Amino acid sequence: MELILQKVCGRPAQLPIRLRRCGPADAAAFFALQNEVRAAMPHPEQFVPDTLENITAYLREDLCIGAYDGERLGGVLYPALLRPEHAQLCGLSGGCPGEEWEHWANADSAVVHPDWRGNGLQRKLLEAALPLVRPGIVGVGATVSPENQYSLNNALACGFVIADRREMYGGYDRYLLKKML
Repeated sequence: MELILQKVCGRPAQLPIRLRRCGPADAAAFFALQNEVRAAMPHPEQFVPDTLENITAYLREDLCIGAYDGERLGGVLYPALLRPEHAQLCGLSGGCPGEEWEHWANADSAVVHPDWRGNGLQRKLLEAALPLVRPGIVGVGATVSPENQYSLNNALACGFVIADRREMYGGYDRYLLKKML
């Protein structure tokens, strides 16, 4: 899918951006973008980074979308299908019964470079991913820091609802979100 951004680096832009499904060859770019964005955050604890190994596995096994301007990566969304280790991300207060895991997806991480912000790119990445989830998926779970209003507002605008609030990732306060498909 192609789209036109309204601004890049705070200036008007008419760059054709390609949203595309990504694979393992994109792992280093995903990892670098995640780390660059987190390092520039005023409150980096709002985003729990992933390892290069995990990102590579997501890109090999799961649905991952990247926003590219030619070779430059400006935004990513990597939803991973729920596996037993991701059960708490189902978006349900008591977790998700094991037999339901295969029917849920997890919008694990969305990252947008500061130069590309203000275009609704996080929302557009999610909207591009949803039609591509495998058949049989009935809902998408996600987590977000209550302090991360940008990501929270994007998720709510995409139809997610707050299902619970709990401590996760070694002591971080998180909303658990869910969206029924």
